[in-house]
Amino acid sequence: MPQKIILHLDFNSYFASVEQQANPFLRGKAIAIAGKGVDSIDLSHTHYKNIRFNVKQASLQRTVVTTASKEAKKLGVKTAMSSLEARRIAPELIIIPGDPKKYSEVTDRFLKILNKYCDKVEQFSTDEAFADITNNAGDYFGATMLAQMIRNDIRLEIGEACTVSIGIAPNKLVAKLAGESVKPNGITIVPPKCVDKFILSRKLDDICGIGRSTERQLHSLGITTMKTLRETSLKDLVAVFKEDRGYFLYFASRGIGDDEVNNVAEEPKSIGHSYTFPHDLDTDIELQMNLLALCDKVAWRMRRDGFVATEIGVCANYKESGSIGAVRRCQTPMEDGLALFKSAWAVLDKARNPNIPIRLLGVSARGLIKSEMPQGLFPKQEKMHKTLQALDKAQTRHGSGIWQRASTMKTSFKERVSGFNYDHKV
Repeated sequence: MPQKIILHLDFNSYFASVEQQANPFLRGKAIAIAGKGVDSIDLSHTHYKNIRFNVKQASLQRTVVTTASKEAKKLGVKTAMSSLEARRIAPELIIIPGDPKKYSEVTDRFLKILNKYCDKVEQFSTDEAFADITNNAGDYFGATMLAQMIRNDIRLEIGEACTVSIGIAPNKLVAKLAGESVKPNGITIVPPKCVDKFILSRKLDDICGIGRSTERQLHSLGITTMKTLRETSLKDLVAVFKEDRGYFLYFASRGIGDDEVNNVAEEPKSIGHSYTFPHDLDTDIELQMNLLALCDKVAWRMRRDGFVATEIGVCANYKESGSIGAVRRCQTPMEDGLALFKSAWAVLDKARNPNIPIRLLGVSARGLIKSEMPQGLFPKQEKMHKTLQALDKAQTRHGSGIWQRASTMKTSFKERVSGFNYDHKV
């Protein structure tokens, strides 16, 4: 069986480049996309360069940079940095709110382009994907030509501001490493005969799967380079990192990885929603009202995708510092927001310190089982079943914000931006 040829594509500064493509006034400027809490800024004015961008300090403190443009990165702005810190580093930085629906539309276009050229496509995140091009390309010269054709289609159908870095290699691990080795807008080809030399040229944390914690553990063992990792025996790695991680590190240092591109999306392990509030919550009423609203959003997404939950998880961040989190098993599978809330509040009320205000609140449905919404055995349950069915039809047709409980009317959640998806897709 011939060795596979795997393509990895990763957009450069994805959210920021999409905004620059959509708005010519942003091109060539240092911009950062913030999750929420930043007011929209009108950049359509022809005298754009004379506009002063004033964003409230309190707003900046509660937002983080989800993506920085390449111009902002050159000034030292980084992803996950607070917006306030980013503005201090680069006073000229333009901070704008994210637009998840816009990014989702661009991702759909991107995947359609890939599927036009490739038999198997696996979406890895909002802005990157793998493709098996063994049959489509034939060899590495054909793979290079195919990559250029895909890049050209992206330029024509998405826009010149949205560039991609491409890696081509025998497996997904090396292809991703290759794609990330030359940014922005690079193409890196690592045929089988070059894998060994390429892997040894990489740093430990270049490997997807070696995070800060794993790297610290490796350093404590005297393993600081790919060469020293390769020289470490499998037995020693398994002894420290257990079987799965030990084997992964052993094979990764040799450029051995998965070459199976799975174009069937995996079922989610959990469905959750978290929110950082514009003011700290310090009363039971505020906490309950917002927790119920979050549970309704999670429950809607569960029913939409055909799941019921057997576990409920709750997390919270305090005003000053510190966080809490706990999980509870449900007595019966749940799909209604009110039922989720009752379990979630019991978990939160037991775990929290009532004397410290809460800044962030999150709830997640876990232990998901694929199942139709169960009908109730009693008249009250059956009435709720029919009510939820009717409300879900309305949400499917008009959007997830079409209804709210009276007790949650004072809650308001802006769309959450993340590197993988957004919460309110209908």
